[in-house]
Amino acid sequence: MNRIQIKARGFTFDAWSAGPKKGPLILLLHGLPRTSWEWHHQLPKLSEAGFRAVAPDLRGYCPGARPEGVEAYVIDEFVQDILAIADQLGYTDHPFHLMATSIGSSIAWWLAGNFPQRVATLACINVPHHMALLEVMKTKKADKLRKGFSYFADFRKDGMELENFEGVLKRIGLPAEETNPYREALNNEEALRAVFHWYRAMPSWASRPLKPVVMPTLYIWPRNVGNVTQEAAEANAHYVKGPYRFEILEVALNFALQMEPEKITRLLLKHLEEHAQ
Repeated sequence: MNRIQIKARGFTFDAWSAGPKKGPLILLLHGLPRTSWEWHHQLPKLSEAGFRAVAPDLRGYCPGARPEGVEAYVIDEFVQDILAIADQLGYTDHPFHLMATSIGSSIAWWLAGNFPQRVATLACINVPHHMALLEVMKTKKADKLRKGFSYFADFRKDGMELENFEGVLKRIGLPAEETNPYREALNNEEALRAVFHWYRAMPSWASRPLKPVVMPTLYIWPRNVGNVTQEAAEANAHYVKGPYRFEILEVALNFALQMEPEKITRLLLKHLEEHAQ
């Protein structure tokens, strides 16, 4: 694994990279409140399989890509960042593979739905397609799903960023060596405020429609995650028009990449073996 910087859209994104530069590109999107370090178990294995795996820190997570203002953190801006990063890595004219978790999955679904020509294969963990969530919100199971995401109200509050950040890490209960890199990267008020702008910006796009995705897709749902209900996870199949595989994790919570790394890595490699031709 190498630490690199990618200049795109007037910003400088820090990233972890592994694998041959001429290998097929995989972009890996992390969750909140984490960083690209979240993929450190998977990067070497994807590299060994011959892929060029690049995990960028999303906007807000690195000093060189931390614009001011809530409006800078709407989902469309994140999508354009990832497309520009792919361009800088030489993938303007041919599709790249896309893998993501948590809020990274929200971004990945949005990118794949709106720019299907840019994505060769898709793999998302935890958060399903946006329309699956909206579908369940119109049913009798809406209250259960709404309760799962009730923490959004606290996460939008100014001045509670550090408390919410530390609360998430405490609930997950991973060893210090797995979470200290997050504390080191997000160790100041400016960084945490930018990171939590995700939740403040969400009302501006949360009710917008999103097209189904058409590329081969893997969706991995941690049963114990606590926010995404089983109904929403199962509804995800309604919004994938290409080859689709649905897998359930029985142990992991929200930091699934670090809680069940071996199983997730196997699933990701199998997905690529079947569809990355």
